[in-house]
This record gives sequence, C-alpha cells and structure tokens, in this order.
Amino acid sequence: MINLFQAMQAFIKVADVGSFAQAAAQLNVSTSVVTRHVSSLEQHLGIRLFQRTTRKVVLTEAGAQYADGCRVLLAELEEVESRATTASRDVAGDLRIVALGSFSLFRLTPLFAEYQARFPQVNLRVTLTEKRVDLLEGGFDVGIVTEHMIRSESLVVRRLINSHAVPVAAAAYLAQAGHPHTPAELAGHRLIAAPFDTTGPMWIFRKGDAAGSASEDGGESIAIDASFTVNSMIMQKQAALGAMGIALLPLEMVEDELRAGTLARVLDGYAVLNGDVAVSLVYPSREFVPRKVREFIDLAVGFFK
Repeated sequence: MINLFQAMQAFIKVADVGSFAQAAAQLNVSTSVVTRHVSSLEQHLGIRLFQRTTRKVVLTEAGAQYADGCRVLLAELEEVESRATTASRDVAGDLRIVALGSFSLFRLTPLFAEYQARFPQVNLRVTLTEKRVDLLEGGFDVGIVTEHMIRSESLVVRRLINSHAVPVAAAAYLAQAGHPHTPAELAGHRLIAAPFDTTGPMWIFRKGDAAGSASEDGGESIAIDASFTVNSMIMQKQAALGAMGIALLPLEMVEDELRAGTLARVLDGYAVLNGDVAVSLVYPSREFVPRKVREFIDLAVGFFK
C-alpha cells in the first residue's frame, strides 16, 4: 500500500530541485527510494507527473497542478503539527481534574493555588465526586482519587498518601451515650459510615497503641449497623460534630477538631485495620503527556512527599 504522505514529500522535493538524485540526497534516502515513491504516486493517480530525459526532470501539466495542491496540503499539515507540539510544550489552556470531594476540601486547595501561581495561564477545571469515575470517558487529564474509585485499568496510578483512619465522636454524644472501651461495645452505639458497597460492613480492630501501631493479637471484626450512612466524608464529619454518633475518619481530616476538643478519639487503644484512605494520582499515559499535565503531576507528587 502506498504511503501517500511520504510519496508526496518525495514528489515535491523532486519537483523543487528537478532531480531524483538531488532530492534523494536532501531527503537522506537512496535514489531508488525516491523513484519508487514517485512511480507509486503516478500509479495511484493514473497520470504521469514528470517528463524524464537524460538531462532533466520536468513536471507535466497535470504534475504541476498536483504539485500546487500537494504544497498546500503539506503546508497545512505542518501547521497542524506545529500547533499540536506547541500546545504540548506550552503551560496554558484548561487542565481538567477529577478529585475525591472530601479529600479535596482539606488538602488540595493549597496544591491548586501553588500550581496556578506558577502557571497563571492554566485554567483549572475541577470536578469533585465521591463516586467511581472513568477518567477517559469523562475527558479528565488527571485524577486525585481513592483507588476504589478508578474504573479503568489502563491508567498510571501513583500513590500520594495513605491516611490513617480513627473513630471519633463529639463530646456531647459521648456524654449522653458513654465511652466504648472495647470494639464489641460499638454494638450499643450509633455509628456513622460510608455506604457498605464502598467500604464493607465491617470495621476490623486490633489492639495497639494510640498512634495506631498494631500488635499481632487481639484482632476483632465488628459488623457495622450504621444509623447514618452517606457517601461523603465531609458530611460524616459534620454528622459526628452534630453528635449523631461515632464516625471513622482520616486522622488528617479531624486533627484540628481533636486539638480543639470538638471531637474526641474513641477506642484509642486500638488500631482500625481496614479504615485507611489511600489517595492516588491517576492519569492516562506515561508517553506524550502535555507539559501542563506533567507539571501538575510533578508538583502533586512533591507536594505530598
């Protein structure tokens, strides 16, 4: 099958210099290759493009008309390629990001602010969600999501953080319902949780220190019969602050409230083994990544180190 683009390039070069040998030298190929390209093009079109003599090569009338058209097409293609490569080099335009809403509200704003301070010509188009997302179908350049939210298997996944989860409750709730001292006592408490199709119906505890390092024994699985479920950690936190029950939330998300005393640790002598929130950076490919995306990836990875 004829390579029309290469054949056109060879044809125009011969037309410009008036010689197959000189055209071959300038294209850095053999004369036979140029001759084959032009002959294939003539067979494809069903016309003669050149009149050949022992001294020179001259365009036929049809060849001259075709050469004019080829020059226009090749110039337009060069312009298209130039625009595409310039777009990949420039840090400008829209950057479409999908992010875990609960995580974004307490960790990502400083990252976004730093990125725009560095690259003010980029418009950040951020979509927040708690649901599973298809990065490619959604038209997103990059995602900052938990790994269970990823629907495509063809993505590059880079772990940003693994946020340790702790059970917390408001002082007002604990004053009314009492402090549980063992995981089994949670059966008598109101619990706040994510829907079970995303986190599972069990909280798994193992006796350990208050910082969450676990021992090898004392593992205990507690079936969760939550009185309030919602697929937003932000709302789970607000529900806990509203004395609606005990919630399992990332430590980083509630550090300020724990320091202020508006929330208190529950069962701080135990580590929760299945409540951690792993947040990852995901994007479609390692190859031909536009610079605006590559700069965001590098900044995000460094930001969470």
